[in-house]
Amino acid sequence: MKLAIFDIDGTLTNTNSVDNECFVKALAKAHAITEIDTDWAAYPHATDSGITLHIFQEKFGRDPEDTELDKFKCYLVNMLSEQYQSNSSSFAEIPGASITLNRLKREPDWAVAIATGCWRESALLKLRAAKIDIDGIPAAYAEDGLSREEILQAAVSQSLKQYSLTSFGKIVSIGDGLWDVRTARRLSFTFLGVGCGQPAAMLYQAGARHVIEDFADYDQLVKFLNEAEIPVVEV
Repeated sequence: MKLAIFDIDGTLTNTNSVDNECFVKALAKAHAITEIDTDWAAYPHATDSGITLHIFQEKFGRDPEDTELDKFKCYLVNMLSEQYQSNSSSFAEIPGASITLNRLKREPDWAVAIATGCWRESALLKLRAAKIDIDGIPAAYAEDGLSREEILQAAVSQSLKQYSLTSFGKIVSIGDGLWDVRTARRLSFTFLGVGCGQPAAMLYQAGARHVIEDFADYDQLVKFLNEAEIPVVEV
């Protein structure tokens, strides 16, 4: 059996913009942290847990306490919810995402998982807002690790347990960020990019061999999943 692991923001849901906006505002509201660098790729770990840890270490010289994390998450989820109430179009799915998940998980030779750098509650809110059902699908979140590698490995471990397997014949990571390509390469996972225009060009430049604009063409998706390769940067 093969495993397809989907990212959320920018991959299943068109929520990169609203997520970034609410993340910054929640830090300011919860902990008076302002003027942060929003180039997430510049952080040691491009995950909610890794970014929050790095910012606290920079601003306060220490790790955040559990109560501080809980407060920040609460503000973030509330702000995302308010944004959804005022502008639900900011939480649209990437075309075909919901149907694709439902179809792919019924394929006899494919298993499906979710791995996101977002906090669990914020991730689930965005999926619900986009009307994407992940019931019964193994999922790993920012609570499962600081790094993308740890989160993807957690998703694989959960999937092996759920499907009563000891290994997968192939693992494909599906994502839209440069960190997704780099993580796949470091883990020796094959990769399928999601994006169009300049973002797609950057994925190719980073080593992606296949990139789709969205999930509208299911047959093309399955073809690219089967053809997916480990990203290699040309020298």
